[in-house]
Amino acid sequence: MNHSLDGARVAAILAAVGRLRPRVHCLTNTVAQNITANMLLACGAVPSMASHPGEVGAVAAGAGAILINLGTISPEGERAIPALVAVARERGIPLVLDPVFVELSPLRLRLAEAVLGLPGVTVRGNATEMAALAGLVGEAQGVLRVTTGKIDRIEGEGRMFAVAHGHEWMTKVTGLGCAASALVAACRAVEPDAAVAAAAALTAYGIAGEIAAGQAAGPGSFAMHLIDALAGLNEAALTARIG
Repeated sequence: MNHSLDGARVAAILAAVGRLRPRVHCLTNTVAQNITANMLLACGAVPSMASHPGEVGAVAAGAGAILINLGTISPEGERAIPALVAVARERGIPLVLDPVFVELSPLRLRLAEAVLGLPGVTVRGNATEMAALAGLVGEAQGVLRVTTGKIDRIEGEGRMFAVAHGHEWMTKVTGLGCAASALVAACRAVEPDAAVAAAAALTAYGIAGEIAAGQAAGPGSFAMHLIDALAGLNEAALTARIG
């Protein structure tokens, strides 16, 4: 059975992000850093993006959630990942993994396996990435699988949420998928139910995309309007578009 969230629940989680202003520490794709930071700020979260292996653990220690994105992995990032996993384990910080192009690289697969050694990781990827990780995810403890596409599917602990919001231009702007993973992390920082957090984040993001598409002339202006739409979301706007 597919579950969905109503506008009031999504709005409440977004309001908690805005009120609590959790910091989301992002070891992320260099192509996506700017738009990821701006999307986090738009929903009320605070981004931090330290990547030096010598400081990343200390910086992430006070975060509300951690994002590890493999999009442009570097030797420095490779060394930083164990420190982030360790601090997440020691302090019970929720961790989201975005396994960008994991199907193309044995290195990425090995790094994803190291992250999945931490119980309770949320993995957000497209269908190809999630298929490449199927064996590892099946063996990991308490993983929440978030597969994004035309219909986003959130699966874990015997439940499945389906989110059918968004716009095709969301696939035409570099970094918007990476930013979606950061929003999942922001919602997870304030919502203890990982599946509900992911469903809220993707519902809000998809609806913001629909609103932005009605104001934009094309993918370039869409990115600007998407940030504005996310910042302006409220319960009325959410409820009006949730069927």
